[in-house]
Amino acid sequence: MTLRILRASEHHAEALRALHTLTFPGDSHEDYLTGWWWIVFDGWNPVAFAGMRHAHSEPDVIYFSRCGVLASHRGLGLQKKLLARRLALAKRLGVKACISTTIVMNTPSSNNLIRAGFRLYDPAEPWGHNETLYWRKELIVEKRAAHPGEVREHSP
Repeated sequence: MTLRILRASEHHAEALRALHTLTFPGDSHEDYLTGWWWIVFDGWNPVAFAGMRHAHSEPDVIYFSRCGVLASHRGLGLQKKLLARRLALAKRLGVKACISTTIVMNTPSSNNLIRAGFRLYDPAEPWGHNETLYWRKELIVEKRAAHPGEVREHSP
């Protein structure tokens, strides 16, 4: 098993869409060209993905929008690795916090967020359904210039 984590580009949009369909059946699709996306390959096969974008709810905050891992590759720490990649970029961007959501029944994702320092919070205007849990991690970072290609947000 050779796993590679890559920053996704517009060329990966269909693979991201396919992974989303397999890991979040029935959920609405994200805009895979907005924000920052990662994709994990096992050889040439996409097996996991994650995304983040600027939060709509408050300025200077990043929303970790999705992270999905195929059932065949769960238990390998991929969500943890993708979480670390997103946190590293958020710190380089100099944002004040990262937020995310899970559903009540998604204990593995909730535990990964807790291990990464996220805590439950009550947003001023909740946007999910009744079983949505809201997570937040405050970041203390110095805003610094980063290589433009390193932090570029994909946009259509």
